[in-house]
This record gives sequence, C-alpha cells and structure tokens, in this order.
Amino acid sequence: MTTLADTGFKGRTDWQWITAILLAGLLLIAATWYSTAKSGFAPAGTSIFTVQNLTAPGSATDRCTLAPGEHHVSVAVNSAFAPFLNVVPSQDGTELFIKAGGVGELEGTVCANIGIGPGHEKGGWTMTYSNTVQAYVTTAPGFSPGVLASGPINITTTLGLDSGAAEFSRPYIPSPPITKTISIFVEDLELSLVSTDTLDTEAYIVAVRNYAPPGPPPWGHRLVGSAYSVRASGALTATNRPMSLHLGYNPTTLAGADPHTLAILAWDAYHERWDNLGGTLFSTQQYVSVATRRFTTYALMATPTWRDEFDDLSGVDLAQLNDVTWGGTPENRTLVLVSMRTSGSAVSNPITPTTGFAAWGSLAFSRTIDPPTTTLTVDVLGLDGSTVLTDVASGTNLADLVDPVQYSSLRLRVNMSSTLAGQTPALERWQLAWQVEEYKVYLPVVLR
Repeated sequence: MTTLADTGFKGRTDWQWITAILLAGLLLIAATWYSTAKSGFAPAGTSIFTVQNLTAPGSATDRCTLAPGEHHVSVAVNSAFAPFLNVVPSQDGTELFIKAGGVGELEGTVCANIGIGPGHEKGGWTMTYSNTVQAYVTTAPGFSPGVLASGPINITTTLGLDSGAAEFSRPYIPSPPITKTISIFVEDLELSLVSTDTLDTEAYIVAVRNYAPPGPPPWGHRLVGSAYSVRASGALTATNRPMSLHLGYNPTTLAGADPHTLAILAWDAYHERWDNLGGTLFSTQQYVSVATRRFTTYALMATPTWRDEFDDLSGVDLAQLNDVTWGGTPENRTLVLVSMRTSGSAVSNPITPTTGFAAWGSLAFSRTIDPPTTTLTVDVLGLDGSTVLTDVASGTNLADLVDPVQYSSLRLRVNMSSTLAGQTPALERWQLAWQVEEYKVYLPVVLR
C-alpha cells in the first residue's frame, strides 16, 4: 500500500496538508472559470455581460469593431468602474468630444458607446489615453446640426469593464432664441435659459449624468443622486445672463438626509474643489434651484448645515405657529406677525444631524426690525421644546454652549413683538450648522 511518505510528502504537518488541498481546489475552480468565460458560456447564476463593440464602419484597426467571424466575449461585470465624464460639443454640433478620467490607464481597449434616435443605435469609438490630461479621449462624429440629439452613453473595455449607461442631451440654441425660455432635461437635472441674450451666438450645450464626481465631496457632505456635467460649444465657460438650474431628489437618493440640508455645488476645475452655491428648496416638487452662469459640473449634496429661507413652510412646525404667518413677496418669502397682532412665535421642525455628528456649530439668521417699534429674537430649544438658550445672537457658535450628547437634536424658535398693531418684524432666513467627526488613519512609523 502506498503511504503519504511514499509520495514525497514525508514530514508535512496536518495544517500544511489542508492548505495544499485548498490551494489545489482554488486552482481547479479558477481554471474552470477561465475556460467557461473564454468559451462564451457561464454556469447558471453567473453575472455576465456582452461587450458591445460597435463603431462607425471602416475603422479596421478599431477594437470597438468586431472583425468578420469574431465573436463577442462574455466576461464578469465590474460595477466599480466609474470614470468621470466630460462631453463637449463641437462648434457646429456635428461632433462630441468625450473625455473619461479618474480611472488611470487600463488594460485592453477602451470604447465610448453612444446610442441616439428611436433605436438608440449610433456606434462606438475607441478612446486613447492622454498623459497630458490623464484621461481617455475620443471624438464621436456624425451628429445632425441644428436639432436635438440625446440618448445613452457608456464606457466599456475589451476586458469587461462597463460604466453602465448614462443619459446625455445636446440641444441646439439658436441666436436669437425662438422662445425666451429654453430648457434642457437630463434625468434629475433641468437647465433653463430664461433670457434671450443669455448667449451672444448660436451654441450647443451638452448635459450628461456622470458616472462619478470629478472630485470627492467636501468633508461632511454627501452626494444626493448623481453629478451632472454641463458644457457648451465654442469653449464657453460662462453665459451673459444667469441660467436657472434645478437638481431633483427623491426619498431613495436622500437616504435619510433632511431636504433642508441640501445645496447645489459647482466644480471649480482650476482649484480642484467644490463651490457651494446654496439654492432654494422646493420641497413639494422635490428639487433645489439656483441661478448660475457657469458651464461646469454640478451636484446636489447633503451638507452639515440645516437652513430655511421660507420659500415654503416645510421647515416650520405648523402645530406651533402662534400668530405668525407667511409674508414677504413670492421672490422673498419671510415669517411675519399675523395682521393686527402684537406678538407671536414660530418653531422649526427638529434639526437632527446624521452620520459623524461631533458638535453643534454656528447659528445664523437674517431679520428685519424696521420700524424700531418691533423686536425679533431667536431661541434654541431641545427636541422636547425645552429652552436651551434664549435670545441668541446671529453668528453665535454653539459648540461650547450646547452638549451634543444631551442634545442630539435641536429646534429653533423665533419670537416677534410690536408695540403698534399692523407693524411687524420679519424673519428672512435662519440656519444651524454642525461639525462632523473627522476620521484619520495613522500609519505605523517604522524605525530602522
């Protein structure tokens, strides 16, 4: 009888035997998977996709084109492939200059695939890696000038990476515009040109939902939905007149965030940072709006600041309105005393920081107390309505005044009074910020 010693394994311990058997099993599984993938078939339950190597005819060396008799190759999907995408239209609108960055230089051939028209069949183009811009670039020709072009776009590689489909829209903006308002829609983005002299000349604008933002959100911020790249022909970076930008949200993209913490941020490519543009919340329609003149990348983010400008009453506890009502104008809403009342108060809905809450920050508000017969003060309350601080000055930092453990949620209360009926102060806006815990990774120090 042949023993283990006879096979040349003499002296091995039990754990070494187990390790060897496991390694052999893993090698057998890997060999089976490779053979399966190469043959184009996969066992039941395996997630596969077919590389869509489409391109314009006549590109013989283009690996986005399948040679006669060549078969599509099925490979495992990599859902983490998320390049940052910029799409710029040519001056005449017949071409799209596509740049996909943030993924480094990859193995295999990278392709940009675009589908437009009723059948969404356009083609694919091989992308070249540029060391100068550290991104993959290509030019997609063949688009009709003077009309709207829209459809899905995705980035794939011949080794199986796929960004997934993202929608783009490329409208034509005549000069002068046929109508005063021209709107561009891409999923949760709406961009409107509301003035006839927004642009000097005719132009094309491309808006595209991005696979990934151009840079990480600022500390304590979180993306709500996708980032959107908005670029124009003629190397335009800004318009003559402000455009109206809306970015939408829904309960899924909010992921528990308070809509009153939302703001629109714009990417500053030169300084590689996000600029907070703020924005007006329309909670019923579920979007945030801001006026902007820039062609860049925009994103809706949850921020570590709760704010209310009273464009609606979604931030006010309606059950605790005491002789205070909605005032001002449609363009500048405020809270004011009810007509002929000489005192009143209003309380905000609970303000509850989410992930990483470390300490409370600054309380700020804008008020009008003219004529001088009126007064307006702001108090800080606990979640249960108990008074924490009274008559807090705007700009006060609450970090050392309010214990974040005892008061993980707060409310704000405005108190209004007037010595003459018919005269009222006005609260124009208020906001409360908080600090987010910063996580640091300390690497071990190796002494030689």
